[in-house]
Amino acid sequence: VVIYIALFMQRILLSVYFFCFSTLLWASPPDSSLQSIFSVGASYHRGFIFAHSTDVQNTAGSYPWGIQLDFNWQKRNKQTWDNCYCYPRTGVVVQYFNYDNAVLGSSLNVAAYIEPYFNYRQKLNVSLKAFAGLSYLTNPFDSTENPTNMSYSLPVSGYIALGFGLHYRVSPKVNLHLYGNYNHISNGGIKDPNKGINWPTASIGIDYAFEPYYMPAREKTRNKNFKNKPIRFETGVFATSKTVQNGEKQRWMIGGVYGHAAKQVSLINALNMGAEIWYDASLAEKMRRAGDTTTSAWRAGIPLGNEFLMGKFVFSQQIGIYLYNPSGNFPAIYQRYGLMYQPGKRFSFGINLLAHAQVANFLDFRLGYNW
Repeated sequence: VVIYIALFMQRILLSVYFFCFSTLLWASPPDSSLQSIFSVGASYHRGFIFAHSTDVQNTAGSYPWGIQLDFNWQKRNKQTWDNCYCYPRTGVVVQYFNYDNAVLGSSLNVAAYIEPYFNYRQKLNVSLKAFAGLSYLTNPFDSTENPTNMSYSLPVSGYIALGFGLHYRVSPKVNLHLYGNYNHISNGGIKDPNKGINWPTASIGIDYAFEPYYMPAREKTRNKNFKNKPIRFETGVFATSKTVQNGEKQRWMIGGVYGHAAKQVSLINALNMGAEIWYDASLAEKMRRAGDTTTSAWRAGIPLGNEFLMGKFVFSQQIGIYLYNPSGNFPAIYQRYGLMYQPGKRFSFGINLLAHAQVANFLDFRLGYNW
């Protein structure tokens, strides 16, 4: 049960990774009549390593601790309210974590975040905080110096986290807060080994605002006429590269084509379904080294799922079923998480992550055409 809960949390965190940045980029320009409230904060983390696979059992029993500095902007203008019917706080955090484990070492994390508040006009309120950023790690995998680190192999990797917060306003400018957090570090399948670091923490801290907190009451007036919008079709190409074995420098190309249709079903949601086919040269090389020169390295599947429509950004989450997977190296089901930006009416570009359960397969870059 614990393993399935952890896998579910990792899928949520992959979603957070894209949703956090798309929301920050989509945020409207500030209203000069009611500027954001700036605050600074500090907190202390304590938690434990979740050893989610047999490859990382050498990290079990570790109890990381960390310190965090926050630089926050509490948005409260009308444009922000009209976008999400909330007053989210955005900002940047700087963290230091010691993983209490000689294999893992320590890390310095820098991340942007967005944090919608609930019951925001009261002294006691709750929030959901989504982080996305980068982590500098001190002890990556090395075939001679650190050969047992299966958690990460690059000194710089992606960092994502999700926190549920409880806040108490002790004065017009001071907030005390308590969070439960789930943290994850991974390089998105760019280089192996890449089992990732997963560590839940509890944190306690304090914020100081440079002006008193005041959140105006506003009505929900956004236009809900979305039902007559036509189906959106998109076709495109994607490409990336990948190593075959841990510690190798040579990379092998992966490339393919895709197409899907999406129908908007709410103010910010659309349902999608499509098809895709790609060739994986890293898989072909892996099979060749194993003595198999006849099995095809092509893969094809049908992904379907949901899209968040954030202005010019589209954040998608899909479950895929392989129609063609002759190598047998992967399970029948996969997941995709993507972020596309459409500056005009036709062309879009972005990134997309393919994963199998808790294991990221590859992160690709793509160019699409819409009509």
